[in-house]
Amino acid sequence: MRYALSLVGVLLLTEAIELPIARLLGVKGRDLVTVALANVMTNPAVNVLYAAAVVFTRLPDAAVIAVLECAAVTAEWIVYRTATDARRPFLVSLVCNAASFGAGLLLNLFI
Repeated sequence: MRYALSLVGVLLLTEAIELPIARLLGVKGRDLVTVALANVMTNPAVNVLYAAAVVFTRLPDAAVIAVLECAAVTAEWIVYRTATDARRPFLVSLVCNAASFGAGLLLNLFI
């Protein structure tokens, strides 16, 4: 149960970071809902797969993180490209994910 609550907390933090950035990048209206839903799709998957990789493989953390983050950026880009009017969907995906990833790194320094 604690892990599930942690996943919800991480998702909420991701939304709090990525939605304002998407808005700054020109995403508006219903397209912001799509950004939020794309995060609901990718964020828990990335976190669960990362935890599984740490427990069940000997892969370096950096390699696992790189692959999972690239997959999240790609998946969200596809969603934005097909389901929004975002002018630069890849840029939106990349910048939003970089910002929330960076915030996570900073947060981990203080926890």
